[in-house]
Amino acid sequence: MNNLKSIFTKNDFKLTKETSKAIEFENIHTKDVIYLLPNKEISIVLHPQIVEENKGLQHKSHGIYNSTALSLFPKRVNTGQTPITYGYSYKLKSESELDQFLTAVNLIIFHT
Repeated sequence: MNNLKSIFTKNDFKLTKETSKAIEFENIHTKDVIYLLPNKEISIVLHPQIVEENKGLQHKSHGIYNSTALSLFPKRVNTGQTPITYGYSYKLKSESELDQFLTAVNLIIFHT
């Protein structure tokens, strides 16, 4: 997990909050937030607005991810009666792929 955290740091994200369900990173320039999920595979969750404004990102997503751990993201009603925070999840195969993905996300958020 430390290697993954260092990749976020390299890509101008700082760790802002860590729980058992998610690690929150904030871009030091734009203040955009990305969550890293502590799964066996590398899983991250992006803010819905970033993804919905960039259709290329939406097609690469593994779908909407709902969790109370995404505390800085908007809420929507999913299967229950009360709204829950959500974002778009991405599963990456390697640390190198994570690095490339974060580089691409930075290009997108700097130009929106």
